[in-house]
Amino acid sequence: MFRNRFNLMLGVLSLLLVSACAPATSAANPADRFAGTWTGTMSFDIDPNRKEDVIVTIPSGCTAGSVCGSSNNTTVSCHWQITLAAINGNVFEYTFSNTLSGECPALGGGTLTLQSDGTLMREHKAPSFTASGVLTKK
Repeated sequence: MFRNRFNLMLGVLSLLLVSACAPATSAANPADRFAGTWTGTMSFDIDPNRKEDVIVTIPSGCTAGSVCGSSNNTTVSCHWQITLAAINGNVFEYTFSNTLSGECPALGGGTLTLQSDGTLMREHKAPSFTASGVLTKK
């Protein structure tokens, strides 16, 4: 009986050691916190009365340096591809990498900052203006 308990304890100990040495599963992708479709209205520093509606779409699984979604300005009918530059804490840094439709060039880049209320603060900087606004998840 003592030998059976000893063998059982040895088996459990071996199992614990093996599982402790197993490689850890990869952490969740930090970009996934930004995944989804986000909508809002942007204001412009060059004209406080100018307001434009945007839709930003970010898929899950994005990695830095790769295409990661799109930005659609429905007010001026322009749609851009965005590339994820980096994730720094609650900040998604991006650049416009290609014009998908419309007459607007793919200029500039910006940040999407995850707010404590679940919204995103977007700031986009182009050579001649800065646009900013709060985006909510659809």
